[in-house]
Amino acid sequence: MAKGFKSFQKIVSQALQRGAPREQFIDGAKRAIRIRTIPVCWGVPFDEIGYSKFTIWFVKHANFMPWDSWATTEGTYVGQARNEIHGRFVKKSTGVPYLMMLDSDIVFPPNLVEILMAHKLPIVGGWYKNKKVINPEAESPETVYHPAVYDFIEDTPDGVSHWRHRDVPGEGLEKVDGMGAGCWLMTREVAEALGPEPYESFGGGEDMKLCRKLMKLGIPLHVDWSLNLAHVGVFHV
Repeated sequence: MAKGFKSFQKIVSQALQRGAPREQFIDGAKRAIRIRTIPVCWGVPFDEIGYSKFTIWFVKHANFMPWDSWATTEGTYVGQARNEIHGRFVKKSTGVPYLMMLDSDIVFPPNLVEILMAHKLPIVGGWYKNKKVINPEAESPETVYHPAVYDFIEDTPDGVSHWRHRDVPGEGLEKVDGMGAGCWLMTREVAEALGPEPYESFGGGEDMKLCRKLMKLGIPLHVDWSLNLAHVGVFHV
């Protein structure tokens, strides 16, 4: 921190003492202001064209603090984008204890970071449904939507990890083998243990490859089933 820097708690306390408002209006509804003094780095892999719904909901619900940091890209190759964001957090945002990975097609409820941080877990996220899966066993082509949460089956000699998706959401907080990387909060310790470029796209999706690395490192991954997120393109928000 810079010389003479005051604690976040002291900055907040002084602001409130000087008359800073304790409430705000969002879409005409009054909401109490919540001050989060623990900084996070928001890692959002954008492409050249972003969803307006994401921007609108981010402004309404992210509770972005002045001491938070930001890491993003404009590339459309998501594996490379995730690596760039992750590496920037590990190498440059050294004073920030958390990385909040959030895809730009995920719409989330208020206080997302605060809810995830309260679990005090190495890596934990909310859940959403996949965008499109065709059921090949159906008599006619059928689109199936399921939670992007998975149970590990096996690794095959060709280097591919095989997973079975959950058919229905669970309840509460659950330790899982794998999940989509579109919304999870990880500690700096986890990020550094994974290395600066942990996402691999060969032999399966980059998020599932990272989940397999977590398993091998003995780092538990959890999903908070109460955080039911919207996946833009699946449902209208």
